[in-house]
Amino acid sequence: MERIAFRPLRGADASTLLVTSFALVIGLEALASILLGSRAKSVNILPSLSGSVGLLGSSIAWIDIATIVCAVALMVAFSAFLRFSPLGMQVRAASEDFRMARLLGVRANRVIAAAFAASGVFAGTAAVLLVAQTGTLTPSMGLTPVLIAFVATVIGGMGSLYGAALGGAVLGILSVALPAALPVGAQPYRNAMIFTIVILILLVRPQGLVGNAISGERI
Repeated sequence: MERIAFRPLRGADASTLLVTSFALVIGLEALASILLGSRAKSVNILPSLSGSVGLLGSSIAWIDIATIVCAVALMVAFSAFLRFSPLGMQVRAASEDFRMARLLGVRANRVIAAAFAASGVFAGTAAVLLVAQTGTLTPSMGLTPVLIAFVATVIGGMGSLYGAALGGAVLGILSVALPAALPVGAQPYRNAMIFTIVILILLVRPQGLVGNAISGERI
């Protein structure tokens, strides 16, 4: 996909690449609907994580614990990759100044392929955990998580690994806390209130909660 859809647009601005990404997602979903059908299919993967465990008087599903463990492990592993591996350092250099990195000998195709491979690992892990949690599989199931992840990344700060994690945590807390705090009549407006809070955060911190404060974690 990188070679076909993104390499010809390598010199384009960020908004063009963003539109291309969403167009590619929608196109792949349409292709999957044509080839496999648009009806939801019931699947059963990771059945060992279908139970729950009691903790401090509450019941927590094993799949939720596995999701947290996987998220932390992937974030730590990717952070270590960016900090200590030669290829990871090249990825960081390219993210700061792609043209200068190429002039200094960084192989552009290799770096971009590594970034796409890392994103594939993240997306694949998220897809497996999501299907294990919901038990259903549809061609369009990935669009909503992608939009939520994009909003979380903007909240945390574009270009910061830990900022994206912080933004996801903030969005998750809001999604859980608001339904518990709102009266029944206001429940249908939960998402509107969440995104209103997001807009207020960005008005105060346009660069995100973390922004460029942690330059060592830029990707």
